[in-house]
Amino acid sequence: MNKLYLILFVSSLLASLGQAFFKLARGNILNFYLYLGLIMYAISTLMWVYTLKYLPLSKVYPFTFLTFAFVLLISVFFFKEEISLLNLFGILLIVMGVVLSIR
Repeated sequence: MNKLYLILFVSSLLASLGQAFFKLARGNILNFYLYLGLIMYAISTLMWVYTLKYLPLSKVYPFTFLTFAFVLLISVFFFKEEISLLNLFGILLIVMGVVLSIR
């Protein structure tokens, strides 16, 4: 069971990285980053669907909210965006919500 939650965690991370690569592509259809982002999304989706085979949707779906937290953190490291204490508090609430939902 824990392995499935790890798969969901990685799936959320890959979807978030896909968003970062879309940003790097800047809307250019011939950009390498666009295709890399699409590949990340495809792998993420396959992992997500795989977990649905073994877990109820009510346990799987909350992991999609982790993408909001990951995108915020990725934005800081890749794009030098600033986050506030309120943003950090939001990340904490998301993580707590996911943890509580899988119990």
